[in-house]
Amino acid sequence: MTELETRQDELLNKLEILYERIKTISSQCKLDNMSANIQSSNASKVESVITPEEVVLVLSPDSLPWYLNIILKKSNLPIHTTCHVHSSVPSEKLAKIKAFTQKLKTSENPKVNLRLIFKAAADSELKLSALSTPILGNVNILRYLSLAYPTIIPYDHNDHIVDNLLDICHVLERTSEKNKEAVVNRLFAHYKTWIYGDKFSVVDLAAYNLIKQWRNTPKFVSKVWFDKCEKLCS
Repeated sequence: MTELETRQDELLNKLEILYERIKTISSQCKLDNMSANIQSSNASKVESVITPEEVVLVLSPDSLPWYLNIILKKSNLPIHTTCHVHSSVPSEKLAKIKAFTQKLKTSENPKVNLRLIFKAAADSELKLSALSTPILGNVNILRYLSLAYPTIIPYDHNDHIVDNLLDICHVLERTSEKNKEAVVNRLFAHYKTWIYGDKFSVVDLAAYNLIKQWRNTPKFVSKVWFDKCEKLCS
């Protein structure tokens, strides 16, 4: 729990920095309602402001960013993706990386350049010129991306249950094989149509991205839910 609280505090500090910068840009551009109405009709304006021109995502070949598919497919901003593989990556992982990156949608006239760097045993890490320190971990990366793309990745920042479910996703990512079922059952405790509520949210995307890494989808994961996520992220 101490590790999760520390990560949460670090993310909140980073988001506060972003929030202050958004307010500054908002006043310069006279976008009066941008910071107060981030998930409303002004969402596209927010997206264009807080999404940087250059993004670097450092990844392990065993933790592919499946969540990128839904962003690349639905974003109004053209994104160009490039892939770089570090020499530490074993040769038997190269085909897996190539198969993944070949399917990513990319633009030749981009507003955003996204660089994917694969390293062996690397924890997922998002690097932005706007932040002095990187954002670590898939769950925290998705928290940031929900700010950049609020209409694509819905996230109610005032709902503590959502944050708790995201923390469970973080725990699940580091859970041993024998304990996965118990953690998944906690995660899906409120499941009906989606993991929490009746609409797709950042929690579903975080859980899907994690479970998608597993060699096989276990029976204790809802096939109906997984298939719906698969359709959204393909």
